[in-house]
Amino acid sequence: MWEAIVLGIVQGITEFLPISSDGHLVIVQHFLGLTEPLLTFDIFIHLGTLAAVLIYFRKLIASHAFGVFDPPRRHESWRVILMVALATVPAVIIGLLLKEHIEETFGSAAIAAACWLIMGLLLIYSTRFAGRTNRLEDVRASDAWWIGTAQVFALLPGISRSGMTIITGMARGMAPVEAARFSFLMAIPAISGAALLQLKDVDQAGIWTDSIMLSGALAAFVVGFAAIALLLKLLNSGNLKPFGIYCICASIVAFLFLSVS
Repeated sequence: MWEAIVLGIVQGITEFLPISSDGHLVIVQHFLGLTEPLLTFDIFIHLGTLAAVLIYFRKLIASHAFGVFDPPRRHESWRVILMVALATVPAVIIGLLLKEHIEETFGSAAIAAACWLIMGLLLIYSTRFAGRTNRLEDVRASDAWWIGTAQVFALLPGISRSGMTIITGMARGMAPVEAARFSFLMAIPAISGAALLQLKDVDQAGIWTDSIMLSGALAAFVVGFAAIALLLKLLNSGNLKPFGIYCICASIVAFLFLSVS
């Protein structure tokens, strides 16, 4: 139970902060001695963070969902929905084509540590894009495609999905907070699609009432909700450098522990 709560907290904090949830889960599971793939549990804690997105952005989601039926807002709402859908396509294609190879990387703490280092350098580099001002509603098809392509790299443990999409959104002219909002909307099909794809591979008998699964999901939801609020507040400055420094330090520490373990 305590391991489930710890992993849920780790997932909640790191899913939305640009420091890679999968990278942290791989490392933490390694040091907890959980060597077997925790597929069913991973699905539950990801569903916990999905619930956090849906509830935190319920007004934004409802605005565009119902906006398609409101003539004055129809064009803008359809545009946002279609851009989110377009941005999801690259990860869906690559994820399905390379599913087995990607899953193999999640058994390696060394790969996660190396990807952390890369993520840290990218976050520090992103500070040059801090002054952009485009809104979520200004996203063009080319912007959505590039942001979606960046999300592909987050299929690797240690590469942050939110980090890659926010950085690319900023590089394409979006204000940091607006890039984060687009990133979080992209998380809805990304997380739900991955969960549905994985659910078909697990035995679902009794899992929906399992106290360990539910504890991890609840911890991920509560902490994830708080992490979204924190990130949006920090992004008002547009400075992702502290997260980059964290990732580099985490990579170094992970490599040191791996070298002596």
